Parts: sequence; structure tokens; C-alpha cells
Amino acid sequence: MENDDAALVRRVLAGETEAYRTLVKRHQERIFYVGLKFFRRFEDAEDFAQEVFLRAFERLASFAGQGSFAGWLYRVAFNLAVNSYRRARSKLVDELRQEALADADPASDVEGSVVSAESAGRINEALERLPNRYALIVKMHFFDGLSYPEIADILDMPVNTVKSHVFRAKGLIRSLLAEYMED
Repeated sequence: MENDDAALVRRVLAGETEAYRTLVKRHQERIFYVGLKFFRRFEDAEDFAQEVFLRAFERLASFAGQGSFAGWLYRVAFNLAVNSYRRARSKLVDELRQEALADADPASDVEGSVVSAESAGRINEALERLPNRYALIVKMHFFDGLSYPEIADILDMPVNTVKSHVFRAKGLIRSLLAEYMED
């Protein structure tokens, strides 16, 4: 059994697809754990892990071998998680807008309803404009309620880096919302 992930990747790319099973076995627990922390449901984490390994297999040729396979695989997982988050956030904002409009009393302040829907849209736009590294951490902290140490553990980064990213993300959101206020 080869211990070197890069060698296993070369074997898979050479047509020995069974070598991919070894890569999956080696990394499935960590990817599952990321999915579990991100989605919080066992079934969703399993689906997430399967999707990560499927996408990684499809894009295996893009692994240059410069860094570690684990790091590359984590980036695949990170991007998938961010995309899932964006879809869920967009769906949530749309649902909130629809509920706000459905609950609005036509005889009440129509202008207030329009301003609320517009504000929700602006906040969503600001969140979408965040860089991926900030968007995921903001989602994990504010939407999923994870602590800084939990996020640091999942993303394999120092706690102070997580705190710094949250601080910077909040600053970016403030400045983006300030731009909207000027318009």
C-alpha cells in the first residue's frame, strides 16, 4: 500500500481507479466532519462528503501535486460548502421577501414594506460580495452559531485568524452597506 497521496493520484490518473478508494478512505472522516459541522445533520454531511469526493474525482487532473492532496481536497470541499451556502442564503432571502410581501397589509405602510424588502436585498448583495474565505466564516459564525474555536478546528486555522476574518468581513459589510446608503 502506498502512503503517498500524490502517488495514488498519479495511479488514478493513469487509469487505476481503484487507487481512489484508498484516497477516499484516508480523507473521508475529515471531509465528513467538515460537512457535519457545516450542515449539522448526519445525512447532509454524508451527502456533502459524497459530493466532495465525486467532484474531486472529476477534477483530479487539476491537482498539480505542488501542495498536499489533503489541502487541495479541502479547497474542493470549501468551494462546495460556499456554493451550498450561497444557494441556501439566496433561497432564504427570497422566502423572507415573499413572506414580508404576503404578510403586508395593503392598507398599511406600503413604503415601509418596500424599504424592508430593499434592505434585505442590499444585505444579501453585501454578503454575496464577500470573498469566499470571509463568506464561509460569517455563515458558520452568525448563521450556524459556531464559536471561533469550532470554526478554527473545522478550517484548520488559528482562532485569531478566524476572529480577524470575522472582523474584516463585518467591516466590508459595513462599507458595502454605506455605499448603498449613499445611493
